Order: sequence, then structure tokens, then C-alpha cells
Amino acid sequence: MIAFGVAWTAAAICQAQSPTDTGPFRGKEQEKTFKQFLAAWSDDGLDGADDDSDVELNGVDGSERTSGDRSDQQALDSRTMLPDLLANDPLSDLIDGDAVAEEIREGLTLADVIASTYRGYPEIAAARQQPRIASGELLSARGAYDTKFDAFSLSEPTGFYRNYRNGLGLARQTWWGGYVAAGYRIGRGFYQPWYKERQTDDAGEFKVKLTQPLLQGRAIDAERVAVFRASLSQQMAIPTIQQSILDASREAASAYWQWVAAGAILRAQRELLDLAEKRAKQFEIGVKADKFPEVNLIFNEQLIAERRAKLFETEQKFRATGFKLSLYLRNEIGQSLVPDDQWLPTSFPLITPLELQDLQEALLSSLARRPEPQLIRLQIRQTQLDQQLACNEMLPRLDFVMEASQDMGEPATKSDDKGEFELLLGFTSEVPIQRSKARGKVRSTSGKINELSEKLRLARDKISIELQTARNALEQSALIVEQTEASLKASLDVLQRYRFAFRQGKIDLIYLNLLETKVNETEIKLVEAQRDYFDALVQMQVALGLDPLDQAMVISSLPVSDMPSPSTIDLSEEVNAAENESDKRRDVNDAEADNADNVGTED
Repeated sequence: MIAFGVAWTAAAICQAQSPTDTGPFRGKEQEKTFKQFLAAWSDDGLDGADDDSDVELNGVDGSERTSGDRSDQQALDSRTMLPDLLANDPLSDLIDGDAVAEEIREGLTLADVIASTYRGYPEIAAARQQPRIASGELLSARGAYDTKFDAFSLSEPTGFYRNYRNGLGLARQTWWGGYVAAGYRIGRGFYQPWYKERQTDDAGEFKVKLTQPLLQGRAIDAERVAVFRASLSQQMAIPTIQQSILDASREAASAYWQWVAAGAILRAQRELLDLAEKRAKQFEIGVKADKFPEVNLIFNEQLIAERRAKLFETEQKFRATGFKLSLYLRNEIGQSLVPDDQWLPTSFPLITPLELQDLQEALLSSLARRPEPQLIRLQIRQTQLDQQLACNEMLPRLDFVMEASQDMGEPATKSDDKGEFELLLGFTSEVPIQRSKARGKVRSTSGKINELSEKLRLARDKISIELQTARNALEQSALIVEQTEASLKASLDVLQRYRFAFRQGKIDLIYLNLLETKVNETEIKLVEAQRDYFDALVQMQVALGLDPLDQAMVISSLPVSDMPSPSTIDLSEEVNAAENESDKRRDVNDAEADNADNVGTED
């Protein structure tokens, strides 16, 4: 009655301190390319788990499933989330081969960078070891149920009581928390009267022993919790790899677009410098023809020096972005590869209108794909197992004990007191009166579950905010690109009109230079707007939990943008106009000189 009273009290305490039941986590199917990537490189980490497929997380009742009932167990085998879709490297066609080398020579694409990140980025390579680590931990946890072989050989060859004892046996802990042992021993010689149990008949003794918990340790125990936690850790390996891929791919894509934008800005700065250098020739001609004062030529030389300094600064930033990109761009042996200038794309991909999914539907899809909620749910399940163990430890220790033995052979004593079959049955019990350890564990695990539940709620809110932020950035950046493109076209149109005015002699080269500078600045703003758009697109894809490699291949397949730029400006007309003006002024000066000579001769 005392035992059952203690059991009821423990159940009441656990029920009172347990938080809202979150339920077991059921992982959803990952994206196909994720599966292909993970399946191709996780075999070495999962081979050791081939014999572990008959383990399953049991419920509070601690029921055990055998190998014949594995339908629910398949959720614990991480290879069910990694079907063997490909026998070979799924990314080899994206990185190696003449076709890909030709593509890189034509221009480095986002797909090239993401594929290289998948294959050689150290953080992803480290995350790929998680299945192997979890498999080892699971195998180690199962070691508690290994069959143990023990043997002994003891002798007392001196003294009055000379005897020799030898024995061997097998023992194993059962899944239900019990302990089974069987063995054989033989004892010969003379024994102290108080050690007569060490003596056996001439052929030895066979013994079987069983201990089975009835309350504490029956439904769940520390060894089973260790196995279940290791199984959950094996499930956590997949979201961990996915999170590593998403984070690394987001950084790699951002580095790539910064490199592309820095290269485009560098080209724009070179165009601006070329304009100033070509204008220098016009100023020289104009000064010689007395059309421009010499101060204009000096001012243009100042512009050339400033723009050349700006070009050096822009080139330094471009080199820095290339070095940063090399962290994700790697060769066949995994070494960092600094991108060559010839690999720089000529322009950004064409920006096309996107049909965005409904925000609520997108949020539900994102929560289903993103690894963060999955990891927290699995952590909650692990803590729930610790809480179940703590609740079970609130129960008293009540074990059923059974021991059977039989001596064989000739009797060792005249009384033949060992020849009969011996059977021992009984119970043992133990309970801490205060049960402070178990109660403290129940309290701490309850608090930890509440803590993880709040973290799960925060993770969902962060994903929602991240999705809304990325969606807003994508929509607004598309409008910014559209307006900046319109501004560039308008500024180019204005420039063409003022070029015509310059040819008519209505404006000077200084003002025309300022207009060209304005056009160049607008072009740089357009490059930055395009960079922000594609960076927002990457953030949107990561927020949705989409496969980065699939998305990168879609972006890389887009046609190249045909945005206008000042590089199309033809300065030949201005140069010819200045040369013609210089020739006319030279002819006028020559005519005036001839007239002056004629007048002097007549006088």
C-alpha cells in the first residue's frame, strides 16, 4: 500500500508540473536537391546505423518494439529522410567537365558559386559529420544492452583451507530495465564453514538469475533515455546540415552579388575616367584654338586625377569582394579560388516581375521547410524524455528477484546438501524519503521545456518577420530598380540633347562634363539597386527555406540585362567639332595675319 501510495503521489506531481504537451515531432520531407546532396555524402556517417533500425522511442509506458514492427521506427532512421536517389556525386556535373569550364570562362554564375559552396565549404563539410557523430552516439548508447561475458579463477593454495574456484557466465541488461545472468562455476577443496556456498558438487553448478523492476525503472530508465536521445540526435543531423547549407549559401550569394556589383561599379568608374581623358584632348585643341581658357584644361586635369583616385579606391573594393568570394569558391581539392577578372559577368541577370505567394501560405510553407523549428522541437522531445525519467524516479524501487541453481556430479559432502534444485524468489525495495533529486529534475526539466517552447515561439516569429522583411525588400527594390533605370534613361536623353547643344556652341565642355558625371553616378545607383534586388531575392529564398542550388540555377538561366550605360557614348563628334572649330579659328587667324601684311606693304 505504501508503494502504490508513493506511485500515485509521484504521478500527481509530474502531471502538475508538466507544461503543455507539445507532442512528438514528425519531420517533413526535405527538398529533393537537399536529399540528393545529403544522400551522396552521408553514407559514411550512416553505415554504422544499419543495425540500429529496430529502435524506437517508446511512450511513457516504455513499450518495446521488435524488428517485426518498424513502421513508426522508420521515422528514427535518418536514411528515410535521405533516400538513395543518386549513386554518384550529384554536383560533379555542375563543377567539373569541359562544359562547366567553358561557362566559367564566359562568366562566373551564381550556380557555380553555390555548387562550389555545397561541395567544398568547410562549415557544410563539418555539418555533414553530424550523421556519423549521431550514429556513433546511438551505437554507444546501445552498448548498455551488450551481452557481457565474465570469468574468474581464484585459488587459495596455502593455509588450512585450501580450495580452488573457477567460473564463467553471461549477463545482459534487458530492455525493460531488468537484468539476466547465467553461468557455471565449480569449487574444489576445503572451505571455511562460513563460506560453504562457494563449494559445489564434483561436476559444478549451473545458475540463472533474474532481476526485474516493477515500479522505478520499468517504464523507462537512464539507459533507454540515452538510446532515445541519441536517436533524436540522429534526426537532428538533417536539419543541422540544412541550416548550415542555408546560412552558407546566403553568405555565398551575398558575396557573389557584391563582387558582381563592385565589378560593374569599377567599369563605370573607368568609363568616367575615359570620358575625362578623351575630353582632355578636346580641351587641348580648344585652348590652342583660343576657344577655351587654359584654366579649363587645368580643371579637367584635376578631374582626371580625382577620378583616377576614385578608380583606385573602387578597384580596392572590387579586389576585397573577390577575396571574400574566394571563401565560398573552391577548386577540386577544396582550396580557396580567387575569381579571375575575366569571369566577371558583363551585367546582372534580367529582372522579371515575380508572382509572390500569399503571405500566410508562404509562412506556413516556410515553417514547414526551415530547420530551426525542427531542431527546437527535437530538443523539446529530448527534454521530455528527461522529464519522464525524472517522474519515474519519483517512484519507489521495487524489484522482483529470482535465482535458480543446480549442482551436478558426485556430492561434495556426505550430507549431499547441494544436490537438490534450489530456487530463490522475492522482492527488494528502496525509496529515498525526501526524493529531492527526482523532484529537482522534474522541476528543472519542466522549466527547460517551457524555455524551449518560448524559443520555438520566438523562432516562428523571427521566421515570420524575416519573411515579411525579405518580401518587402524584394518588392521595394524592384520598384527602385525600375525608377533608377528610368532615371538613367532620362539622364542619357538629357546628355544627348546637351551634346547637340555643345555641337551648336551653346554650352561649354565644363558643363557637359558635369552632365556626364551625373549620368555615371546614376549608372552606379542602378548597379547598387540591382545588387540590392538580387540580395533581397536571396534573403526571400532563404526565408522560405528553398533549396539554394535550385534557385541559383534558375537565376543563372535568366537572360542578361540590357540596361543602358554611358559606355555607349560616342565622343567622335565632339572631337571632330573641336578640331573643326580649331581649324576655323586657325584659318581666321591666318587670314587676319595676311590682311595685316598686305596693309603694311601698301603703306
